[in-house]
Amino acid sequence: MKIIKYQKTKTIICKENGRSADYTSANFILGCANTQSNEYDNPCSYCYVARFGRKLIYINTNTDEILNQCDLAIKDEIFPKKPNQIDDTYYYVDISCDTDINYMWKHYNWFYVFNYFKNHPKLAATFATKWVNNKLLDYEPNNKIRVRMSLMPEIIRQILEKGTSPIINRIKFLEKLYKAGYSTHINFSPIIYQPNWIEDYKELFKIINNEVSDDFKKQCGLECIFLTHNENLHNINLSKNIEQPELLLWTPNIQETKVSLYGGNNVRYKYNLKYKLVNEFTNLVKSDLNIPIRYIF
Repeated sequence: MKIIKYQKTKTIICKENGRSADYTSANFILGCANTQSNEYDNPCSYCYVARFGRKLIYINTNTDEILNQCDLAIKDEIFPKKPNQIDDTYYYVDISCDTDINYMWKHYNWFYVFNYFKNHPKLAATFATKWVNNKLLDYEPNNKIRVRMSLMPEIIRQILEKGTSPIINRIKFLEKLYKAGYSTHINFSPIIYQPNWIEDYKELFKIINNEVSDDFKKQCGLECIFLTHNENLHNINLSKNIEQPELLLWTPNIQETKVSLYGGNNVRYKYNLKYKLVNEFTNLVKSDLNIPIRYIF
């Protein structure tokens, strides 16, 4: 694992988001051991957190300052807010943009952070994860904490997310979280185009349907994000002999350059192909899963 540095961060601004959440907080933790460690054999090979080649994981100790900025960000906002694809009532803040809370659980007092949002009259918190963490079940979130579980076909997870929680375990855990009082959504990311991709997602949707309740599906929303890759990360992976994932991630003949808002110069599937893929995935969700898509791109 990489060296951890405890610090008071000067970057405390809570920024507008608009997709996964209404806002994104400053980092409580910057970096994730699963993607950044040179010593770890099973990184999440596509994750943008690894693009920057940071040598340290930063634990930011000025928690209250970061939280207070979340309050300041919405001080002039009406409540209840104008409903959007994120939520009809609360302003959601993504509290885990550059780490995975469940993987980095022991390094922060996350329940302290949760309590801030649970007790706030206008705010709620959300984070995405690839890990099952039963400690979450010891907390009563009162539906003010949203867990967005990242899912992909298991055959792809075994290539791109080695060492993370198996997909079936994540799906079963989602139902437990829902029953424990969490808002529970699904993050299909990254969606990888390859010859069997539709069949693989059909199988994944079948598993989801078998493992979650109808009540779970009624409150669930989907984030659907097709692969965005990065040449620097591509080179980092090859330098670490992470070659098999790159066969799926780096496909220049069907990719084009893209300048992302925060992620720099990246590559994505070519426009005409991606348009077709988005339509195919949307139709598959409607026919085989029947959970509302919050956004897809």
